[in-house]
Amino acid sequence: MKVIVPVISSNVPTSVLGIMDILNYSKAFRDQLMPQNAHQKTFEVILASAENSLSVNCNGYELICHTQLDQVEKVDLIVVPAAVGNMAALVASYPNLINWIKQQHELGAAICSTCTGAFFVAATGLLDGKEATTSWFASEYFKQMFPAVKLLDEKIIVDNGNIVTGGATLSFMNICIYLIEKYYGAVLGNYCAKMFLVDKGKSSQQSYSIFSVQKVHQDEDILKAQTFIEKNVTDKLSVSQVSEVVLLSERTFIRRFKAATGNLPSEYIQRVKVEHAKKLLEGGNENIKEISYSTGYEDINHFRDVFKKYTGLTPQQYKKMYSFSLD
Repeated sequence: MKVIVPVISSNVPTSVLGIMDILNYSKAFRDQLMPQNAHQKTFEVILASAENSLSVNCNGYELICHTQLDQVEKVDLIVVPAAVGNMAALVASYPNLINWIKQQHELGAAICSTCTGAFFVAATGLLDGKEATTSWFASEYFKQMFPAVKLLDEKIIVDNGNIVTGGATLSFMNICIYLIEKYYGAVLGNYCAKMFLVDKGKSSQQSYSIFSVQKVHQDEDILKAQTFIEKNVTDKLSVSQVSEVVLLSERTFIRRFKAATGNLPSEYIQRVKVEHAKKLLEGGNENIKEISYSTGYEDINHFRDVFKKYTGLTPQQYKKMYSFSLD
């Protein structure tokens, strides 16, 4: 299977090389598992420069590509790696890449992206009306740029058949194992997952995401309400209480809060509290009950339910996830 990884100067080198390494090594691992099939190929990964030279300086790291993108006529699979920078500007800077992806798709190529690589795929219009994912930290920007795409930003992998999108930067490892299994079977996929120490069962980015307070709006009353929530995160807060602070009826407050932030005020309160709890779990010695009280929840079971709703994990699981254990 001929695989092209398009390379631009804003790519994350780890993403580019990691995709190439894992997919290429699948051949060696299949030979170990199935020596009778040693004559058969798996992935043939080619780095194709979308710049003016085979040598691409990717954020200070020089990558020597195998070919130029415009020299590639037909491929089986395209894997678009992560990039960093102003994504709107980057997408606008590479019409050659966008058009090439679209042309290859029309010729039958399957498309895959990891992290912010989804921006380039979405710019082709091929994701309009379809589900997709991208890095959790770029999700709000992605929604603004591509409102026609059904973004499932909590997912690590979303498969639309011949278009697969992946989550944040290092999820390229999950994506690669997924592609190996998709095209060459679960036996090889599982073996590669073991060799590269990749957890196949990981399906959500929620436990990694950091809630971004949504203050890119001009509603002064709602900004005041948001600040009040954040400053009083340890208190037991209600929507009616916050609406009184900004001198709005509860109904008007809910409507304006949703319009300004995209969240209901009740959701916003919960998410701010969960973010506070996450910080306590990551760096403190308080037990779960103490943290529950510290975030304004008297009922520890309710606290667990709210925490799991936004992280996909219980508080105990989250604390373990962010604690080194060398025993």
